[in-house]
Amino acid sequence: MGRGLSISRFSRSSVVIAIILLFMVASISGCSANNPGQTPQAPQEEINATKDGKTVYPLTIVDDTGTEVIIPAKPERIVSLLPSSTEILSALGQEPIAVTQWDDYPVDIKEKAEFVFEDALNPNLEQVLNLEPDMIMFWLTSPEDTNIIRNLGIPVVVFDDKNISDIYETIDLVGKIIDTQAKATDLVEQMKDKEKVIEDKIAQLSEEQKRKIWLEVDSSLYTAGSGTFLDEIITKAGGLNIAKDVQGWGQFNSEQIINRNPDVILETYSYSDKNVVDNIKTRNGWESIEAIKNDRVISLDNNIISRQGPRIIDGLEMIAQAIYPDLFDGK
Repeated sequence: MGRGLSISRFSRSSVVIAIILLFMVASISGCSANNPGQTPQAPQEEINATKDGKTVYPLTIVDDTGTEVIIPAKPERIVSLLPSSTEILSALGQEPIAVTQWDDYPVDIKEKAEFVFEDALNPNLEQVLNLEPDMIMFWLTSPEDTNIIRNLGIPVVVFDDKNISDIYETIDLVGKIIDTQAKATDLVEQMKDKEKVIEDKIAQLSEEQKRKIWLEVDSSLYTAGSGTFLDEIITKAGGLNIAKDVQGWGQFNSEQIINRNPDVILETYSYSDKNVVDNIKTRNGWESIEAIKNDRVISLDNNIISRQGPRIIDGLEMIAQAIYPDLFDGK
C-alpha cells in the first residue's frame, strides 16, 4: 500500500477505495512492501509469551513485516491507526486512546478516544508523541513510511491479514499482547463456530447450483480478483467470482461483465452513492444479465465485508445470505 496520499485531497469514496486497494495490493505483493532483508510471516511465534494463562513481559513478537517487536510491559495506552485493530481491541475489552476518522465501530469509539487522526496514512507524529502511547497498531505500507513510525521509539506492531485464518491468528496475538488470552480464545472459537455453520450450509450446494458473482467496489467497475481478501469471502460464501481469472484488483468494462453474465451483483459503495443499485439496474445493455433480470443487485456494508476484524464472519454470512437467501432463510 504505497502512500503519498493525503486524505484531505480526496472524497470519502475515493479514499475508502484507495485504502481497500492499498490493503489488497500489499497482500498480493509479498515482500515488496516489507523492510529490506526481512521475511514476512504471520505473527505466530512469541518468546516467553505466557505463564499460567497470563502474558509474561517483556513480550517479544514478530509482526507481519517480519520485524521483531519488544513490548516491555502491558500496553495500557494504545494508538490504533487501523480500524480492524480498533475493533479487535474493543472486542477484547480494551479501548484505544486514539483512532482514525474511519473508525466507526463500536459506534461511539471516536467519542471515547482522546484523539481522532484525520489522516490514517500520514498521522501527525507530534500528536502521536503527545499522547504518550505504550504501543501503536499500524498497517502494512511502504518500509519508509513504517520506519517513520518506528523511529518514534514506541513499539509498533504492523498487521497485514490476507485471509480469515490470518484474522484468527491476529486476534490471538492481540490477546497475548494486552493479556486477554481467554477472551481472544473465546472470540476466535465463536467466529469459527459461526463460520462452520455457514460452511455446512454451502456444502449442500452442487457446483451446478453455485451462482456467478460480480462484485463492484465503485462505478468505474473495479473488482476483486483471485488472491484478494474479498475473493476468499465470495468463495467461502459459495459464490463463483467472475473475476477469478484476474490476479489481485482489476477493472472491467461493461462488455466483459455482460458476457460473463453474473447471477448476482454485489455492490459495496452505496454509502457514497445512494442510487447505485438503480444505476446498475438501468445501465445500457445490462438488461440481459441474469442478475438484472432476476432483481439480484444487492448492497453490502463495505466496512463489515472488507475489514479484517471480529465482524468478518458476519460479513461472510451477509454475502452468503445475499447469494442464497433461501438456503439461509431463518439462518
